[in-house]
Amino acid sequence: MNDDHEIILPLVIGIFIVILFCVVMLIKGTNTEVYKVSVIVSNSTSDRWVNFKAGLEQAANDNNIRLDYVYTDYIDNIYTEASIINDEISQGANGIIADFCLSEGVEDVVDSISARVPIMLVETDVKAGADIRGNHATVMPDNYAIGRAIGNEVVIDYGESLKEMKVGIVAGNQNQYAMQERLRGFLDATGKMSPEVVWCISENRYTEDELVKTSEKKSADIVVGLDNNSMETAVDYFVAKKGGDVRLYGSGCSKKLIYYIDSGEVESMIVPDDFRMGYQSMSDLAIKLQNRTSALMDREVGYSIVNKENLFAGDNQQMLFPIVQ
Repeated sequence: MNDDHEIILPLVIGIFIVILFCVVMLIKGTNTEVYKVSVIVSNSTSDRWVNFKAGLEQAANDNNIRLDYVYTDYIDNIYTEASIINDEISQGANGIIADFCLSEGVEDVVDSISARVPIMLVETDVKAGADIRGNHATVMPDNYAIGRAIGNEVVIDYGESLKEMKVGIVAGNQNQYAMQERLRGFLDATGKMSPEVVWCISENRYTEDELVKTSEKKSADIVVGLDNNSMETAVDYFVAKKGGDVRLYGSGCSKKLIYYIDSGEVESMIVPDDFRMGYQSMSDLAIKLQNRTSALMDREVGYSIVNKENLFAGDNQQMLFPIVQ
């Protein structure tokens, strides 16, 4: 009889512990808070953001986050962008993901936002004050390396003859550190060949008009676009001209540019892993929201070099057309 008690008692205690654990987990699950994260990027409906948005959606789904992907037009004023962010916070956003249009002179903006909610910056880093709370960080590719990769592609194709070539650059938003680094990387990669840079245009609301006027005054043999907007602007103009001898290189990710890679209108293109950028920024922010003692950390995403020959290679296909679960 005593032997039976010695067997039954531990069994009953074990069952009780299992039941208690299940009840606790059930209560915890039903009380899990759903956090809202607002995402603010310039010209949010642009095809350029498709893979980025897919990464955001996948991470939001994986982490039980309510994603608010805010509709925006072209943003070139940091105070306009800050106003949109503040509106989102006042409407209940628990976290922010944003692509700042300006990298310098934004310390107060970053401090003001991160004092209320954590913020992940994407695409470009900014000049910001010390962050002892771990409430802001950046997810972006190595932009200097992207610039060098563009330059290396040009050097590989032209070799010594590059010394005799004239180069035009559509340089993205040069108010962003990211685009400054890409320009520096490109110039460093091509520097030994010393091609003549006949013009360099920074992105603004009138980039297309500036490109037309500038290229008519000084023709270029090679045109480089340092980001997706720059590449699309260059492609729209030079492909439409037809019959020209301009060769196009740069960085981008949109379906339009992929089409022009496939058709041979664009020689090669550096494609940042925008899906990973979206997924990583949302996942890190979710961890921060679920554990306020954790600290956001800067992250780096990769990129691929894409041309007509390797466009449909497995790794490139996965980056260009990610499958969302």
